[in-house]
Amino acid sequence: MALKYLVHLTVVLVALLPLSLLPVGTLTVHCVYLPPPLSSDKVLSLLRSLPVTSDTILCGDFNARFGSLLGDTNANPRGTSLLPWLEESSFSILNESLAFGTPTFTTFRRQQEVHSIIDLFLTNIGEAALLHPQLVVESDLSLGSDHRLMVLTFEYVPPPDDTLGSGSSGGLAPRRQWKLSKLRKKRPLGLLRESFRSSVAPLVGSLSGLVSAPPGVCPDIDALNDSLNQCLYESLDSSIGVKSGRPGHWKKYWTQEIEDAARERDTMYSRWRWASRFAKVETWNLYQAAHRRFRSLVQAAKRRSWNQFCSDLEKDFSKATAAIKRIKRNKECSATYSHPDGPTASVNTMASHLASVYDGSLLNNASRPTAPQVNNSDLPYAVPTDLSLFDADILVALIKRLPNGKAPGPDHLKAEMLKALASDIAPVLSLLFTLCSQWSYTPALWRHAQVFPIYKKGDVSDPANFRPISLTSVMRKLFEFSLMPALDEHSPALDVAQGGFRPQRSPLDQALCLHDLMHDYFLTHHHYPVVAFLDIKSAYDTVDRRVIWDALSRSSLPRSVLSLLIHMFDDVLVSVLIANHTSVPFSPATGVLQGSVLSPHLYSLYINSLPAVLRSAVSRGTMVSPPGMPSVCVNSLLFADDVAIFGSRTDVQTMLDVASDHSFSLGYRWKPSTCAMFSARITNSLLLRFIIFLYKE
Repeated sequence: MALKYLVHLTVVLVALLPLSLLPVGTLTVHCVYLPPPLSSDKVLSLLRSLPVTSDTILCGDFNARFGSLLGDTNANPRGTSLLPWLEESSFSILNESLAFGTPTFTTFRRQQEVHSIIDLFLTNIGEAALLHPQLVVESDLSLGSDHRLMVLTFEYVPPPDDTLGSGSSGGLAPRRQWKLSKLRKKRPLGLLRESFRSSVAPLVGSLSGLVSAPPGVCPDIDALNDSLNQCLYESLDSSIGVKSGRPGHWKKYWTQEIEDAARERDTMYSRWRWASRFAKVETWNLYQAAHRRFRSLVQAAKRRSWNQFCSDLEKDFSKATAAIKRIKRNKECSATYSHPDGPTASVNTMASHLASVYDGSLLNNASRPTAPQVNNSDLPYAVPTDLSLFDADILVALIKRLPNGKAPGPDHLKAEMLKALASDIAPVLSLLFTLCSQWSYTPALWRHAQVFPIYKKGDVSDPANFRPISLTSVMRKLFEFSLMPALDEHSPALDVAQGGFRPQRSPLDQALCLHDLMHDYFLTHHHYPVVAFLDIKSAYDTVDRRVIWDALSRSSLPRSVLSLLIHMFDDVLVSVLIANHTSVPFSPATGVLQGSVLSPHLYSLYINSLPAVLRSAVSRGTMVSPPGMPSVCVNSLLFADDVAIFGSRTDVQTMLDVASDHSFSLGYRWKPSTCAMFSARITNSLLLRFIIFLYKE
């Protein structure tokens, strides 16, 4: 959702002095009320006394009419006297361009309804800084006022020298949105496909030539990706159109009949308010009747909407569960990280925190593997034909697997767009992916992760209490899906104790395995084991990627794929996204992206040495063999970053010490405050003997 500055104006002020907001970012807002009795000289003097910056908005009841300039029926002397000041101060009237001819004031004179435009929004902000402005003048009158509610929304781009908060900001990142619901209709879908085919044809020719006859130097893959994105943007614009947000007052059940009834109610109210003497009784009765009719129509529309909703739920169970989840989610209060100094300071503070997490300060340089060497003389790589990673038919199937309803990355593209063009875009992506593989290079947009912080628990003002979720390009996700078969086939085998992100293995399966192993332990040792549950602090964020590359370099994984993975995860930029503000990007020294398709498997490779180290710490006789695997002994189970170890009290303490050493060696840390231990019932006299320690805590 785009960042919006909203100014709600209901003019009931009685003071002559303006209300000022200084500043909102680098934006200055003055709200004024200038009564009709004020002379033109007094009005001009007051306006010239206001502090005006390069980005200023004036709004309020000016009681100035500008006639045909704003689409009003008449002009008045105050409006005429303000015209030179507007030109001199470089102010424009937003009503002219955004709400031309829309009255803001309604009254009755001599039993006649009179309209005028006297509530105005003035600004000296240039078009480059005031993006997508919308001025909505509500049709309903606020009871007790003849002025209509006005709502101005826009996206504000601060000037380049804006240094609010702690450091410079990366600026605004407004999302481009399209009317994707139209893709369900044949005609817009056909227009989209036809437009895309015609616009992408020259790009296909260029890609085919670069793939079949690679040049001596790496081509500009970023420019080729930008061209593909532009083809998609233009096709979407011309076929389904750009989506604009609904106004805040929008209701699903609202109809034109209800709109007409609302206007009739407003008209009757104005007539009653301005009626004289005995006429007030008659006009009040008319207003009450109009109000009752309006309320009756609204209630009937609500009932019809609810009955239709219930009927739809009965017909489709999947929609019913989705609707219930949506209703529940909308009622939940989700905390968002914020800063007293505004969104710019929020993103900068969060970025500083994440940079300290990703800075590699926990790495043990003495035990780190050496950085893998990429020989540029081997470029371009010959893509093995037997892999068939980027076959167009395979890509079509992978596109259909992409989940819907996910937030887009920095390129604004969503899975729904690719699915609508699956058969047309798959051959183009096949060429682009092959070109990326040949040169071990991917577009910069695929390697830019916009991190959105998700609240976990604790103090909402502490950035450490938020989980960083990476929003990456859907093109990157599709590219990673196509690389997954090669990674699965050639990467080192995972330890039997690992259950996370493996086919047909869920957290419930791993919990059942732990239950069975504890039972087997009891049958062997005639008592239940001590079980310790361990949690890794910022598991994905502190991963030493060199450990992963070292493990993959010892496998049969093709060098072209390994080089590509190193490039995709080492040459990454991360920026924080909050309230459509982004921080200055930074490069993380450690970690794999949360939200990446390949990250779970890469993390499993990173932690894969832990079960073997734990097994070597204790004697074989105290461990348990899984059913059907007599040669394998197990004393731990892993599911991603969650670890359970079990054995006697002495064995568990020994394994905790080994786990501590392992964390120092690989550069991560356990979190003792979220770890837990349980065992069979013990008496208070034996309690002290069962205390175990992790990091001496």
